[in-house]
Amino acid sequence: MAARLLARAPRTEADLTARLVRLGYRRETADAAVARCRELGWVGDAAYANDRARALRARGAGSLKIAADLAARGLSEALVEAAIVDSLAGEREHDWARRLLERRRLGHTAARSRAWSLLQRHGFPDEVVAELLGNGE
Repeated sequence: MAARLLARAPRTEADLTARLVRLGYRRETADAAVARCRELGWVGDAAYANDRARALRARGAGSLKIAADLAARGLSEALVEAAIVDSLAGEREHDWARRLLERRRLGHTAARSRAWSLLQRHGFPDEVVAELLGNGE
């Protein structure tokens, strides 16, 4: 059953365990199944966090939004921080924010308040937005 659940969508170890328990498996059985899946490389919180963070970053999410998403999935703060750094792919957060504005055709000469709002909605920290667009609104 664990393999079927993982075939549908990637999951954290805690989510997989909880789903197996909800399906009626004893906690010990669910834990053993998750451990076996981990041994086989089918599940792993670090890989999940990195993959999820990269996918969100590619869709225009900033570090705050990525952190909130991963934390809501029960991942540890250390895994969240590492995944955010990995998702930057050696670039600055500022570069990812600028790329989002370019994709949306909102260069920093466009309506500044619209650009500011877009970057905040996408979870870019205020200091990144201020650096890119200037202080104030």
